[in-house]
Order: sequence, then structure tokens, then C-alpha cells
Amino acid sequence: MTTIYHQVGIKAPVEKVFNAIATLEGVSGWWTLTTGEPTINGDLTFSFGEHDVFAKVTAYDDNKHVEWTVQSKEGDEWRNTRICFDLDEKEDQVMVNFQHADWKQATSFLAHCSTKWGVFMVSLKEYVETGTGMSFPDDIHINHSSF
Repeated sequence: MTTIYHQVGIKAPVEKVFNAIATLEGVSGWWTLTTGEPTINGDLTFSFGEHDVFAKVTAYDDNKHVEWTVQSKEGDEWRNTRICFDLDEKEDQVMVNFQHADWKQATSFLAHCSTKWGVFMVSLKEYVETGTGMSFPDDIHINHSSF
């Protein structure tokens, strides 16, 4: 199994950072339009134009941890992967320790997603600190394809 890791420090109260990753409005502000029920065992849909990612909230610990397990269609490289956010208060910032875990193998799509997750971690930081993130489709494009 392969895992993508990123870390970003956000200068804000932990509650504000947690709300950005644990609410529909928050996730839509820095990643992509999100619908569903963001509580434990709730189903979520993350929309990327014509492509949707379906997930279940598999862990939720106020101001500490959120985990989504991807339930997308068979054959999708994200299927059964876990998207995890761990929050750690350090001095005057909150460290967001991010993982996209349980990839079956390292592929060019994993490399693409790793770079995009880095872009979205910066978007999360900007969203929490300034109120304006760069969610899909207004994110930074890392290549010239549509996704």
C-alpha cells in the first residue's frame, strides 16, 4: 500500500480549522463542491465537474481527526482509500497532518493526486486564514488536462 502525506501549518483556532475540514461549507471553500452528511457514517459526494467521488465518514473526533473512506466505483484508483486529517495544536498554529492512504500501487495518477493534494492543502490554509480558498474548478492547474 502507498500513502500520500502532506503537512501545513495554519494560524487560526483549532475549531476554525476543524470546521474547514468537517463541514460541507468548509470543504467546498477549499477543495470542491461537497454534499452529504459530514458526521460519522455519513455519506459524502465530492464533485469535480463530470466526475464525482463518493465517500463515507469513517472517523470523526471533534477538533482532532476526520477520516473519509472512498466508496467510488469499482476500478477507480481511489476506491477503498482513506483521506485523513489529523490536527495538532503547536504554539500559535494548527498543524494539519494529511494522508491519502491505502493506494494499491504507485501510479502516475497517484503522482498527479499527490501534487493536487499539496495544492489543496495550500488552499485550505488560505481559506482558513483569509476566508478565500482555491477550490475546484478555480484551483491551480498542474497540467493541461481537464482534471
